[in-house]
Amino acid sequence: MTFVNNLEGTVSHSGSTKQRLLEHSARILAKGGRETLQVCNVAEQIDVPIDEAKSYFEDDQDLYIQTSRFLDERIRIATFEALDKLPEDVSPIGKMRESARVYFNLAIDNPAYFAAYNNCETATSFPNFEDGIEQAKSFDAFPPIFRWLLAHMREAAIAARGSFDHRLVVIQSLTFLSELQGITHLATFGIMRHLSPAAKKQTFNACMETMFSGLEVSLRKGEIISYEPQARVGEQPVPVTTAAKDMPKDTSADKRAAIFRGAAEEIANNGLPSLHLGSAAARAGVSIADAEHLFDGDTHFVRSLEESLDEANTRAIMRQNAAVPEGSHGLAYIKATGFGYLEFALADPVGFVALIEVSSRSIVPVSFDDSGDSEQPFDMGKAFSFIMNLVRDAISESNGPRSSWILFTQIAALWASIHGLSQLSTVGALRYHSADFYFDLASKVMDIVIQGMVNVLELETT
Repeated sequence: MTFVNNLEGTVSHSGSTKQRLLEHSARILAKGGRETLQVCNVAEQIDVPIDEAKSYFEDDQDLYIQTSRFLDERIRIATFEALDKLPEDVSPIGKMRESARVYFNLAIDNPAYFAAYNNCETATSFPNFEDGIEQAKSFDAFPPIFRWLLAHMREAAIAARGSFDHRLVVIQSLTFLSELQGITHLATFGIMRHLSPAAKKQTFNACMETMFSGLEVSLRKGEIISYEPQARVGEQPVPVTTAAKDMPKDTSADKRAAIFRGAAEEIANNGLPSLHLGSAAARAGVSIADAEHLFDGDTHFVRSLEESLDEANTRAIMRQNAAVPEGSHGLAYIKATGFGYLEFALADPVGFVALIEVSSRSIVPVSFDDSGDSEQPFDMGKAFSFIMNLVRDAISESNGPRSSWILFTQIAALWASIHGLSQLSTVGALRYHSADFYFDLASKVMDIVIQGMVNVLELETT
C-alpha cells in the first residue's frame, strides 16, 4: 500500500478562529498530553467565546482528533511539497531521506508542534506487535505516515534484491524511525538544542548517513548482520513508581531524594522552564526552608539534579558493560551501552525525560585523543564521557579515522538510535509493549546502525 497525499475534506483555517483554537490546542497537547485538551479551557485561554468554540468541536475527543489531523497535515503537506520537487526517478531511499529532512526541519523550526505531534493520535496509534502484526503480512494496522514509510522500505528491498520479508521491513522501518526520532528529539528538547542551527543540521545529516549506510546493507542481504551482545543481561530493575510526595522524608538524604523526584515530575509534566527549587520541593512535600538548606539556590539545585540522573544512567550502562567478555571488540561495549541506556529509560521513564531536558554539559570533543576527563575544558558528564571513550576506542582499535568531528558524529548516530527507541518506548508510539519486545528490537536497531558506522569509517571488525 502506498500512502497517498489525500487531503480531501480538509479546510484551510488560516487566520480563522478555528485556526487559533487548533494552534493553541497543539501547544497544550505539546505540554500535557491528550488528557489536558478540553474545549472550554482552550477557548478561555485565548478569549474565544465557549459557544463559538463548541460550534467547531463536538466535544473534547473531537478537539483531540481535529488537532491530530491539523498536525498531521502540516507534516504531510510539507513532505509532499518537497517530494514533488525531486526528480521522477528518485529511489525509495531518496524519498525517505527527503521526508526525514522535512520532519527534522519542521521540528527545529517549531519544537512545540513537534512535541504535540508526538502526543497526537496519528503518532500514537501504532498496533500491538505482540498480537502478531509482524506476521500479518499487511501494513494496514499502522498509522498513515508510517504506512508510507513501510511501503517505500518494501520498494527499497525489492529494488535491492528483488524480494522483501515483511517482518524485516517493519524492523528496518522502526530503525529509520528510531534514528530520526532520536536525533530530532535531542536537537529540540535534548542536549543538542544548545548547538547552532548549522551544527544541528550537520549532525542530523551525519546521523542519517550512518543509519542509511547500515540500512542499505540489510536491504541488499535480506537480513541484519548481528553484533555481540545480542541481548541484555540480568533482569530489568524494579521500576521507579513512587511519587515524590510519597517518598520518605526522615533524613536530609531522604528529603534530597524526594526533591529530586519532585523535580523530575515537574519537568515531565510541565517542562524544564517551570522547574525551580520551590516547585520541586512543593511536589515532594518538603518545606522551602528545608529545600534551601539542602541546595544553594536554583543553579546548584539543577546542576545537582543533572548529576544525580546522570549517575543513575551511568550505573545502568556500566551494569551491561560489566557483562561483556574480556577481550571483546569495542563495538560490543558500545552495543551493551545501548542496552543500559534503554534499561534506565524503561525503569524510570520520568527520570529519563527529566535527564534529557535538564542536560546542559558539553557533548563536543575538543580533540580525538582527549578522554572527556581532566583534559576537557568542559565537563561532559559521566554517561556521555563513557560513551565517547568507548566509540573512540572502537575507532582506534579498528584503525579508523582519528577526527574529533567524526568521533562526535558517530557518537551522535549511535546515541540517536537508542535514544529514539527509548523515547518511543517510554512516552512515544511504542509505549504499550513489553520489555522483551523493546530489548529485542533495540538489538536489531543497534546492529543496523553499528553496521553503518563500520561502513562509513571502514572499520576492521576482526
